[in-house]
Amino acid sequence: MKKLAFAALIVLAAASFASAKKHPDYYSDKKMHPTERTTLEKFLGTNRYDVLDECAIYIPPIAGKIKAKKGNFIYRRGTDVAGFRIYYDTTAYTLEMAREPRQVCCDAIDKYFDDFENKRLDRKAGAKKARTIYGSAPGYQEFGVIRDMMNGKAKPTFDFGYAFIDGNPYFVIHVEKAPNLMLKTKTTDLPNRETIIQNYYFTRAQAKKLRDFICEENISLFHAQEEENLAPLKAISEADEYVEAPDDVPEKKGKKAKKAKKAKAQPDADEYNEDDVPIGDDYTEIKK
Repeated sequence: MKKLAFAALIVLAAASFASAKKHPDYYSDKKMHPTERTTLEKFLGTNRYDVLDECAIYIPPIAGKIKAKKGNFIYRRGTDVAGFRIYYDTTAYTLEMAREPRQVCCDAIDKYFDDFENKRLDRKAGAKKARTIYGSAPGYQEFGVIRDMMNGKAKPTFDFGYAFIDGNPYFVIHVEKAPNLMLKTKTTDLPNRETIIQNYYFTRAQAKKLRDFICEENISLFHAQEEENLAPLKAISEADEYVEAPDDVPEKKGKKAKKAKKAKAQPDADEYNEDDVPIGDDYTEIKK
């Protein structure tokens, strides 16, 4: 009986391992780097996404208190990937999520709002526990010194939670270090060998704006608009249907017939008719 139970455990472990290996890659190169970009755009690392509305996010500087910085919401044309772009210290970073991770983030924001309103946020909770309390999801980042030419990329995990800063709670997205996938070597003296640890802090107003942008209802509108914009181009590119008229006239014989046949083999040219920035939220706990 013990042997059977042990064998069953091995089978379950193997199945679990196989399932983990089949975990989808939300951010494949083919998906994140469309082939329609020009050679120059690929070389410079530009035109990879649409830059949309401005946003403000609190970021901890190298020294001192957190400060609100301006960024932009971004969307990967023709994909389900969206997020934001902002400078973190002296380096520009994107923080991008596919559909499933975006939903995890939206659910995390909803849980944060609920905990805030019902006074369940714990000031005494450990930093790691608090910043990961609402779950995590696979993410994607590009980074570089020049904002419009970021040549580094990574696939870190994004943790969702909250943190108290100067007595005020913030929704937080925590990003651990991740290797730079653009480097083919593990030499340690190369610059930008990996990303840095990042913490992005949001007031309730900022978190709501993020949620409104990355929610599936909004991103699906981009897809619909793209299809609408592409429809006329697709119609123009379709080949014209051409059907020859049936030849009901009986074939003539003799020299005149041969001459007419030769003229038919060399038709005339086709006729052409020209007429055709906020502050932290106050938070007061319920006295017990």
